[in-house]
Order: sequence, then C-alpha cells, then structure tokens
Amino acid sequence: MTHDDFLHDARMQQQVGVVFGQQILQYTQALCQGNFDYLERLPNDLLLQILAFLELKDVAQLAQTTKRFHKLCNSPEFWEQTVRGRCDELTPDMEALANAMGWRKIFFAFFNTKEHQQYAQGGS
Repeated sequence: MTHDDFLHDARMQQQVGVVFGQQILQYTQALCQGNFDYLERLPNDLLLQILAFLELKDVAQLAQTTKRFHKLCNSPEFWEQTVRGRCDELTPDMEALANAMGWRKIFFAFFNTKEHQQYAQGGS
C-alpha cells in the first residue's frame, strides 16, 4: 500500500488506531503526508552539541516543547556542558563540587547573570 492509498483508506486507518492507538495513527498519517520530525530522530549527543549554540532563554523554551527536550535540557550532561563552555578556568575543586551538588546548581551559583535568571524563571 502506498502512502497515498493509506491516507484514503479510512478502514485501514481505523484498524491502525484500534491496534496501535490514536497517537500512532496520527504519527503515521503525518509521515504519509511527508511531515517528518528530524529532531526526534537525532541522538542525544548530537542534540547536546546543537544546544551548546543556543541562548539559555531559547533552551528554556525548547525544554517546554516535549518530554524528551525537557529531560535533555535539564540533564546533568547539558549542565556540565554549559558550565564547561562558559567557565574558562574550571578548577578541580569546582568540578568536585559540581559532581557532588549538581552542575545546574553550580552554574546558577557561579554564573548568576540576568540571562541565567531568566532561564531559571522560564525553564525547569
């Protein structure tokens, strides 16, 4: 069956909805219509590299879009990357403290500027 055939076969769509649920049916319909979500297919490591180029206010907004981005934007890996990217001289003491307390807490303790306060208020 072609994509076009599937889109015009109400019976087949109904069966897919019953067997797999409405969410899968909607996703399948979107795929058949040519709507691909390429970001969802990217691995977390690559997404973290992309996030490194965003302002924190944009990361906060992205974190509100899907469960996956919420988890990724609040992950220890993201916050470690953020601290390391903004701190020219990360001392072993700071790194040990970050590992013990969490990289996010260290970030807001040491880099508490207006931009970062906006992230804390808008983000998770």
